[in-house]
Amino acid sequence: MERTAKENIRLGLFVILGTLFLVIGAYLIGDRQNLFGETFELQAIFKNVNGLQTGNNVRYSGINVGTVSRIAMENDTTIRVTMKMEGEMQDHIKQNAIATIGSDGLVGSMIISIVPGEVSAPLVQEEDVIRTYSRIGAKDMLSTLNVTNENAALLTKELLRTTAALNEGRGVLGKLLNDTIMATDLSRTAGHLRRASGQADEI
Repeated sequence: MERTAKENIRLGLFVILGTLFLVIGAYLIGDRQNLFGETFELQAIFKNVNGLQTGNNVRYSGINVGTVSRIAMENDTTIRVTMKMEGEMQDHIKQNAIATIGSDGLVGSMIISIVPGEVSAPLVQEEDVIRTYSRIGAKDMLSTLNVTNENAALLTKELLRTTAALNEGRGVLGKLLNDTIMATDLSRTAGHLRRASGQADEI
């Protein structure tokens, strides 16, 4: 009886430890931490990370080459993103590369895309900070469109008000457009000026 209890305790401990190892392994593999390969770190400074999270992919020219390992807020306008990159990419990424934040498809998670620079430059080193480019997000575009629509609505309203005032003969321009007598007088005055100008030329 005593031997059976000890065996049950050992079996229970074995199952618990095995489960813990499986959970930890699945977590590490899921986050792609490159446990058994050489890695190096790159950094980038952004003003807005647009929902980027640790563990999101980093791509270079469309190829997955690393993951986001740390996101730190330095001040109210600066966010430092640290990327853990595959060691072999240190021979390809140059210091003039540009990092941008985008989405993986229409409804996918956020990713960092690194684009090669246009001119030759030295290769990156451990913990180098590469340049960034902030794209206009969908929310910003919608906000801009809303402001534009509001301005267009105000402009249309003012145009309608001005047109109505002109049709009703309000203001100097409205009176000129609607007063036929004044229009006739202006036409006669223009005729007199033309004749006077002709006479002045003859003299």
